[in-house]
Amino acid sequence: MLANIIRFSSNILMAMLAIFVCFGVLESIWFLVIAGDWYRSSLADLLREDFIVWPWIVFYLLYGGVIFVLAVVANREKSLYYAGIDGALLGLASYGAYNLTNYSVLEGVGLSIALIDWGWGIFLTAVSAMAGWLGFQFTQKQK
Repeated sequence: MLANIIRFSSNILMAMLAIFVCFGVLESIWFLVIAGDWYRSSLADLLREDFIVWPWIVFYLLYGGVIFVLAVVANREKSLYYAGIDGALLGLASYGAYNLTNYSVLEGVGLSIALIDWGWGIFLTAVSAMAGWLGFQFTQKQK
């Protein structure tokens, strides 16, 4: 196993870089341009005045690794859309758990914001998985 990790280290690094860049860029656009004001107005009573950043970083690192293993590595011998499908399924499960739990236990979370955020998570994870797959394949073709 270690030999495979070493052999594919450039593929792994390129795939992870592609996942993190894609995820970061899309999340930034989503929160800063598209939906940030809507989240703030919809969840105003639940939001901290000063966000704590480290949990986001931990989540992005862990989630990027899971995207890599479950959508990129699992589909490295298949075509791009398989990575997208597996990414969408991962987003369906993970963002579904998050949003459905929030909707069920937090008074201020409405169904519309839960469903829209869930859909966003499905899209975001699918696109990030495809970016990771492309990064992996790009490095593979360079060898």
